[in-house]
Amino acid sequence: MIALQSSHHDPPYSFVESNLARDGRFGWFLAMWHPERSLHLEELGAELKLSIRNSDASNISRLEVEKWLKSFFVELNWKLHARLRKTDLQEKGLSVFFGIIYDHELFFVQFGRIFCALSDDKKLRFIGPKYQDIQMQTLQKLNLLGFADEDIKIRVQRIFIGETHRFIAISGNLCERVFETQSDLATLDHYIESFAQSENPLWLILDGRAHLIKARRKKLSRLQISSIVIIVLTLFASAYMLFGNRFLDQALHRTRLNVQNNPVLRLEQIPDNLSVETKNFLKYMDRIVNLPARNIELDILWSATLPYQVTSAPVFSLNTIYLASDHNLIAFDKKSRELIWKKSFAEQINSIFYADNVLLVCLADNQSFGFKENGTQLWESELMSIHTSIGSLEPSQVTQADDPRLDRAITVVPSAKFISIFDAFRGENLSTITFKQELHSLSAYDNYATCFYAIVDDGLICIQLKIAN
Repeated sequence: MIALQSSHHDPPYSFVESNLARDGRFGWFLAMWHPERSLHLEELGAELKLSIRNSDASNISRLEVEKWLKSFFVELNWKLHARLRKTDLQEKGLSVFFGIIYDHELFFVQFGRIFCALSDDKKLRFIGPKYQDIQMQTLQKLNLLGFADEDIKIRVQRIFIGETHRFIAISGNLCERVFETQSDLATLDHYIESFAQSENPLWLILDGRAHLIKARRKKLSRLQISSIVIIVLTLFASAYMLFGNRFLDQALHRTRLNVQNNPVLRLEQIPDNLSVETKNFLKYMDRIVNLPARNIELDILWSATLPYQVTSAPVFSLNTIYLASDHNLIAFDKKSRELIWKKSFAEQINSIFYADNVLLVCLADNQSFGFKENGTQLWESELMSIHTSIGSLEPSQVTQADDPRLDRAITVVPSAKFISIFDAFRGENLSTITFKQELHSLSAYDNYATCFYAIVDDGLICIQLKIAN
């Protein structure tokens, strides 16, 4: 619903009039402002109010409101023009705002020096003319209601006022004082109300709120449902007899003729017929079936420069990447690629492995450690140290168990300058990625993140395996 939060006027300079339903789902608002003080304004204001009250404003539907607003105010413009010519007002035109609401939608027109804005406590945007653009305009350019002896230009604005929105219609003499000095939009309505003692102030503030009274959904009775079904069936039957040309009967008849016209193959003719008609199709299907996937591509997902030399191939867990650099063990977060924790040892790290949710670290002096993913040490033991060379690049396989997107295993072939994905069954290179610097090591396949981790020169590169089926 839309509620009237605040309004202020200074008769006979200005007035605000409203007619709002109890549930706030329909109503209209009228405001008029003039810079002069004159008894003629009381008469003009009364005539303006009477014209709105006697109009169809309370019965106009949402679909017809824009057309109605234009025709109504064109006619009202001429009526006021005749009255304004007989007055002693120096400015023979009125600044007018009129709006009609439907639920949370507002349709409105504005004339002269009444300006409109919409606020949601985060930003303020003007709707229609801006007050900065009309400060130095002529009376003709102001588009005052009743001023010109011709049809007035009318533009109907349509906006949605949400539950946290406030719609503001304010006279031009307050715009600069309000909008240029107030920065806190949350208290804008209270700030506007502080100008109540200013000269000739006018404002109208509408507040978007939740529905207080929800409209009841009307259920159809059994009689109404039965009537609708009968009417629909009657219309369908009539249309079928008049325009259908018995298309269902024709379709069945043509189907029978097509079946009867096709020659029936003898049993011994079936193999030859299938062989001739499906020769090219089988070639195409053979390529699809025998490929491990329709399309495989290696792509660099991200890269990071390392300030140290990596001395072991990267290993990983579900959320963490582990690197060994001489005496140091470093753990990085996969998503943010930020340092999580770091461990230093007295001896050089020979190798690191990750198995059974435990990170195994083997040192050069045959000391071994077990760590949790968060860096907590589980145990320390003296084991035969396994040494892995950073420069050893060996082929490996990615099977369907590693990646369900594959129909058959593929072979990963790394070398000093490139990595290739190879289909060993067909002897076909599916994808290759080339590096400018030397590839030192390549991790196993991360089947959770569907990627590899490579150490190239002084950087860590994440290489994604793209598979399209």
